[in-house]
Amino acid sequence: MTAHALPAPAVDAVKAALHAIPMNATVGVQITDVGVGWATGQCADTPPFRNHLGTIHAGAQFLLAEAVSGAAFAGAFTAQLNQAVPLIEKLETHYVSRAVGNVVARAEIDPAELPAAHAAYAQEGKARLTLQVSVTDGEAKEVMRAVAHWYLRARPTQA
Repeated sequence: MTAHALPAPAVDAVKAALHAIPMNATVGVQITDVGVGWATGQCADTPPFRNHLGTIHAGAQFLLAEAVSGAAFAGAFTAQLNQAVPLIEKLETHYVSRAVGNVVARAEIDPAELPAAHAAYAQEGKARLTLQVSVTDGEAKEVMRAVAHWYLRARPTQA
């Protein structure tokens, strides 16, 4: 995927929105970069979020995958976010290895899907996109793969 950049104010707005979610702040999920339909993030290896094996808990990985996919989705719809609500519908996860050390994630939308999603939103006030997410650990091995299904709907107009 070509990494299309967003203007700095849009990147800052998406990061701020994701960092303001209390659960993300609790676990230490940070969005590190956002573009048009892609995002990266990280979560530090901290003792409270380790599992019984001493590795990063699956829940922390799940939260990172959800947050980074949400940031990528928001990056694809920055122009619509002031009048629309993004919602995750489903996050399909596959844990492939134990996570040792800090984890990082990248989420991407197939750029070929963006024009149809933007057209659907313009016509119907709603759109759906699927994102691919990969989480790697401090040893640079993939520890989780996910498919995130996001939905955007226009906010109801107030009478």
